[in-house]
Amino acid sequence: MSLKKTEELIKKHEVFLITTHVNPEADGIGAELAFFHLLRKLGKSGFVINESKVPVECEFLPGTEYIQPLSGKTKRKKFDCGVFLDCSEGRRSPRVAELTKGRPLLNIDHHRSNTRFASVNWVDPKASSACEMVYRLYQALKVPVDKEAAIMLYAGITVDTGSFHYSNTTALTHRIAASLIEKGISVSGVYNKLFENSSFNDIKCLGGILLSVERDAAGRIAWAQIPRERQKQKLIKADMAESVLGLLRSIKGVELSMVFKEALSKKNQVRINFRSQTAFDCNRLASCFGGGGHKNASGATVAGGLAEVKEKVIQYAKKLMHSFSQR
Repeated sequence: MSLKKTEELIKKHEVFLITTHVNPEADGIGAELAFFHLLRKLGKSGFVINESKVPVECEFLPGTEYIQPLSGKTKRKKFDCGVFLDCSEGRRSPRVAELTKGRPLLNIDHHRSNTRFASVNWVDPKASSACEMVYRLYQALKVPVDKEAAIMLYAGITVDTGSFHYSNTTALTHRIAASLIEKGISVSGVYNKLFENSSFNDIKCLGGILLSVERDAAGRIAWAQIPRERQKQKLIKADMAESVLGLLRSIKGVELSMVFKEALSKKNQVRINFRSQTAFDCNRLASCFGGGGHKNASGATVAGGLAEVKEKVIQYAKKLMHSFSQR
């Protein structure tokens, strides 16, 4: 059992390098912070190194001050085991993956597209989130979850389940959430920080992005685009993709939502987020473009200009949707 092997690996080593994927959200941040917290409870040590900044909505989580950017200084840190959380493949954190080459690696993830790239791979696609899995690790190692860890874990579970209304929400997920709430966390406080903390400029920017919303003739696919110029306007802080996806999902009749977002740091590169509310397989669509994730939530990064990538992906999505409807 992978959970058992995970326990054994943790007990065997003393110093851990912990990371998550680039451009993380609350599940990745919460899972790595809770894992770091767990190590300290076990009398072990570690450090968290990320390739991306902590997103604004996650800055309230306890322990974010321990997250370090990858630098020459952090590259010289000594460790005997690398840990990747909520990371479906090594290239989702490529520079850290390079740094950990030749070391024992632990991979804790819930994406069914996971490539099992580590020495020990605990991959559970039935889990709602990486944070749910880390909670189970606390239980397996008989370490009590305190209030700080509860906030970290609850935030990640909340985001990855769409506030407990996505199809990955199970009875176990609710039981875990209940046990975390019993630690004294503020449910409304966590929700406010995660979803109700947008700046005025963010909302103005969102309005502009929504003007780009389109759908196919059948009304089953909807999409929007976030050009590089839009992202640079008025010091936008939040990642607008998730906000836009939430609104696209709410359109009556839409089964597949897509957001095309130009990369800020690289020209001719587009990040695409896919979301579905039916049996349509987003992971299958994303995998056609080198990406992956879950059946109802996936992503891919595609080389090319925004218009070119959008046209190619939309046409392929239409074909898959047609074949899906013929079943």
